Amino acid sequence: MPIVNTNYFQEDDVPTAAQLNQPFNDLATASAGIEPINTAPNWVTRKHMSQSATVCNDIYAKIDDATTSFTTSSTSYVTINNSSLTEVILNYQPEQFEILRANASGLVTNIDVNVNFNNQLPAADHGKPNYYAFQLLLEYNDGGPTQQLTLGEWGYSFTNLSGGRYRTQTGGTSVRTGTPIAFQTFQFSTLHRYNGVAGVRTYEKLKLQCKVYDASNVLAISRNAAYAIRAKA
Repeated sequence: MPIVNTNYFQEDDVPTAAQLNQPFNDLATASAGIEPINTAPNWVTRKHMSQSATVCNDIYAKIDDATTSFTTSSTSYVTINNSSLTEVILNYQPEQFEILRANASGLVTNIDVNVNFNNQLPAADHGKPNYYAFQLLLEYNDGGPTQQLTLGEWGYSFTNLSGGRYRTQTGGTSVRTGTPIAFQTFQFSTLHRYNGVAGVRTYEKLKLQCKVYDASNVLAISRNAAYAIRAKA
C-alpha cells in the first residue's frame, strides 16, 4: 500500500470534483494491497489509541482464588466448582468469521491415586487410568435451546515415570508404579472461529471442566481461572 498524495490548490484555482475526489479514490485503490512500509515497527502504538477503554479486545473472565480444593472422581466432564462454578458469562453475538480465544489455568493440589494401570483393559488402554483431563466447553444458542461445543481437551498424568512403565509382580498382576505429582499447574489455550451469519448465534458461557479416567482416583483443584477474548468491534 503506497503513500497516497493529496492535491494542493492555490488562490484562484477552481478544483473540479474529480480533483477533489482523487486522493480518496487513490486511497481506496491502494488499500487493496499491503507493503512493508505499512507494517514497519511502531506503525501504530499505544499512543495512537484511546486509553479510556480496552479498545483492541473485550475480555471476559472468571477467576477463582479459593485455596480450598474442588475434588472429583467423575469419569465424565464436570464443571470445576470451588467457591463457585468456573463459568465465563459471555452473552454476545459473534460477527461472521470472528475469532474467539479461550484460555484456562489452575493448580492441581492433593490427589489420591488408587489405580494407575489396568491390564484388564484392552492393551492400548492399559495406562489410561493414570490420566485426567480438562476441557473448555462453549455453550451457545441459535435462537433456540442451549447447545454445547467442546473447544479443546487437554490430558495430564497423575504419576511420574520413575518406576518404569509397569512392573509384573507375583501372581502375574501388573501394576503401574511412580510417585503422584501434586501441586502442578495446568494451562492451555485455543481458538474458535464462527463461520455463520452475524446476528444468529449467541455465545452464552465458557466452562472449565475436568474428569478422571478411573473413578477410583480423586482429582483436586484449587485456584483456577478461565478467560474468553474477542476482537472489539
